[in-house]
Amino acid sequence: MQVVLIIDDNTAVRMVISDFLTYTFQHIKVLQAMDGVEGVAIAREARPDLILLDAEMPNMNGFEVAQHLRASSDTQTIPIIAISSGPESNPIVSGLRSISDANLPKPFSPEELVQVVKGLKHFSRVMA
Repeated sequence: MQVVLIIDDNTAVRMVISDFLTYTFQHIKVLQAMDGVEGVAIAREARPDLILLDAEMPNMNGFEVAQHLRASSDTQTIPIIAISSGPESNPIVSGLRSISDANLPKPFSPEELVQVVKGLKHFSRVMA
């Protein structure tokens, strides 16, 4: 079973993504974190196969989360999909996108989410 971690401060967004992923991919477990601090802790403990990471969050933004994850040998190779609604001129958004494996601008459709997830070579191999 593959594990996906969704880190987003918006409960509705987390629930929609979680529901869609569990419906689309049969052998998947979804974990959720409501902010960056919680997300880093869960990622270090659970070592998920994929992280969907929002850019703008309280306590620790998505770019800071990604920096922490990339700096740790336990989490540095976990694929990260950046999800954001901000412009590229926003340094948090551009920073997160620069160190993520893929980017998914908000709003996005379920089809776009699946396309991005399947486009990650590491993850698509284990989800096949």
